Amino acid sequence: MKFIPPQERFFNFEDSEKLKDFFIKACESFKNYRFIMLPSIEVYSHELYGDKPFIIGNLLDGSLLCLRGDWTVSLARFLSLQRDLSLPLRVFYWGNVFSKTGSLESYQIGVELLGDPSLEAEVEVLQKIGDYLKACGFEELTLSLGHVAIVEELLKRFGLSYKQALLEKNFSALHHVPPLRDLLLAHGGLEVIDDFEKKYPEFYPYCQRLREIASKLKGFNIVFDLSEIRPKEYYTGLVFEFFHPKIGYPIAGGGRYDGLYKNLGRDICAFGGAVYLDLLLEV
Repeated sequence: MKFIPPQERFFNFEDSEKLKDFFIKACESFKNYRFIMLPSIEVYSHELYGDKPFIIGNLLDGSLLCLRGDWTVSLARFLSLQRDLSLPLRVFYWGNVFSKTGSLESYQIGVELLGDPSLEAEVEVLQKIGDYLKACGFEELTLSLGHVAIVEELLKRFGLSYKQALLEKNFSALHHVPPLRDLLLAHGGLEVIDDFEKKYPEFYPYCQRLREIASKLKGFNIVFDLSEIRPKEYYTGLVFEFFHPKIGYPIAGGGRYDGLYKNLGRDICAFGGAVYLDLLLEV
């Protein structure tokens, strides 16, 4: 083969050195978080990985093997089996994830805080990730905050069929559903939270939590996006994304996912997020 397929990502010496530096800085930034490594190859479970796993083979007993597609799920799968977990638990990881679309393999650094439902836990993780990005040389960060409970409650009220229109920011498809259209318009500073809450006071607890979190964070430009829906289905509360002006995609993201561990038989709340290291190399 005389060429490299576009799906394969090869790192030159310069980029490899940057990736090494990102890891060293992570070890410094998250030194009070326990580091963990997990296998890249996992036994496939439809319940955990859905209908589109990256299947690579099978065992003698017929079990399917897949490549890790989501660090959060892999971590929850492992930690849910540890009966002697001491909570709250702070974890950080470094490793690859695999996808059938885009690059076959990409790299992430992530942090998770388990067993703490408080606002302070969310502020800690957000501040840690933002400070880590700044330590890597990424200034002028914008942090976008949302709350999936607002989206989910309105979709239950008006129909889950509108979820795709929200994902696509499709105003025309929502013109006859004013509350969902108002979600798309609720993007900006604190004023959008105030305006939305005046129209829909039942969402005061969620709006107030967003205000309180924003007031405690330092060093970032903060915006709100009440229509934010993370790509994964397991998020249950606050969700976030970090942006940099030189990159057209979020460079980090995550949120609260209290339901994931319950689905695995453990009643553990969790909040965390990942930094998408491949995108950092574009600057």
